[in-house]
Amino acid sequence: MSSDSAENNPPKEKSFELDLSSLGFGPSWVSGPSEKVSSGNGGPRRDGDRPRVRDGPGGDRRGPPRDGQNRGPRRDGPGAGNGGPRRDDRGGPRRFEDAPVFRPVVASAFFPDDAKFEILGGAMKKSKMTYELFEVARLILDKEDRLSIVIRHLDAEQRPDALIAVSVPDGHPFLTEAEAVSHVMSRHLDKFFDTVEVEVDPPKGAFLMVARCPQTGKLLGAPTHHSYQRNLREHHARHCPNVPFDSFKGRLEMVREQEQIDAWLKSMSTRNEYAPKDRKEGEPERLESLDAARGFLQAFRKDLVVKTHPWVRFAGRLLEEMNPGPLRDSVRFALEQQRDFPLDTANGIRGRLRKEGFHLYKKGSKGITYACSVRRRCRDPKSTFSDPMAKIFDSLDRKPAQQAKDLVLALAGENAEDAAKTQVLTDLSFLIGEGYIANLPDGRLFAQPILSSQAQAKEEAANDESADESK
Repeated sequence: MSSDSAENNPPKEKSFELDLSSLGFGPSWVSGPSEKVSSGNGGPRRDGDRPRVRDGPGGDRRGPPRDGQNRGPRRDGPGAGNGGPRRDDRGGPRRFEDAPVFRPVVASAFFPDDAKFEILGGAMKKSKMTYELFEVARLILDKEDRLSIVIRHLDAEQRPDALIAVSVPDGHPFLTEAEAVSHVMSRHLDKFFDTVEVEVDPPKGAFLMVARCPQTGKLLGAPTHHSYQRNLREHHARHCPNVPFDSFKGRLEMVREQEQIDAWLKSMSTRNEYAPKDRKEGEPERLESLDAARGFLQAFRKDLVVKTHPWVRFAGRLLEEMNPGPLRDSVRFALEQQRDFPLDTANGIRGRLRKEGFHLYKKGSKGITYACSVRRRCRDPKSTFSDPMAKIFDSLDRKPAQQAKDLVLALAGENAEDAAKTQVLTDLSFLIGEGYIANLPDGRLFAQPILSSQAQAKEEAANDESADESK
């Protein structure tokens, strides 16, 4: 992926802690305090880089997933409960109705955050273990703050004008410029304006009630006053931007106590005006409302407020802060699909792993893809090893996937002295460091196959070619 523009490239975190125990990477080589990592993917896969079978063509495509969002209304008929089975004309149960198919509005791709990938790669190198590529991808996908997310409109190739808007102050993505401007108005108004309180004449007349926001407790005015709708819009934009305006309006409380009405009248004796920062000649000195301030930003500060791009990269940590809606749901839907079967993400990190000095290979022509900082070395038929090492190979050839402790006991004997056991471990460690034996995170050991140098080179070339085709 090419480098990103500054406004789309979030600052790197200076430090963080990462626990790889969810993949069985083991605490012995991950030092220091660690963040608890949970893996909800059922543990390591043993079926190669292949998708799991899911119901229906295209799998389970009911979204948005995982984060508690509603998957969409069901087409319930008479006699059906909320999400329950429908019933036929005789009152008997019928099949469950499928939820409507979720249709994303953007295409999403997931890459590792640079800082966290650097630490992950360092830990993997230190261990000299061999990792399934899919499980490395799942570890990255497991927490959103480990991700860098790239999005674009699904029809971007057919529509050059299908652009993604970005809030310049914080890098949040939006489907439209208007949404991005509203976000800046609600989160970053103080970056562009100084708020000035001025005295004005309070409203005249008799008012029977005033509206109060249940979330902030602020009195928003009498429904019969000419400023009422403007006050609602401004308060919604500043304090409740994540709530649809109609829902916000429907939750307002109407209070009739004279004390509350008088408090509102008193508050209306002052109003906020907005003085532009870094004002230039010809620009207004004050704006009397948020609507006027919004117009000013779009006319005079647009390049500092919002920009549009064919695709946008943003930090995964921003996903939790995004407003509910089609954009966030689309990204979460794609993220859940990758967590289930991370083929695209795994292919996306192949080049990154190679660049960091890792070697990738498949165990068998259609087997699982592995990554290791140590280059795999197959035993040449003409090669010879010391008797103790030859015994290690012989034991693993006869019984693959042994644990190290079992191998030591089998070769040294249960009643052997510590020196004998230590010698087996020393030989085993040497063979792992040289790439002749793969040490998986769950403790299983595999001896690399016996291949001539030419056959190994041919197999590695085939693996490299298949990796390029899968990108």
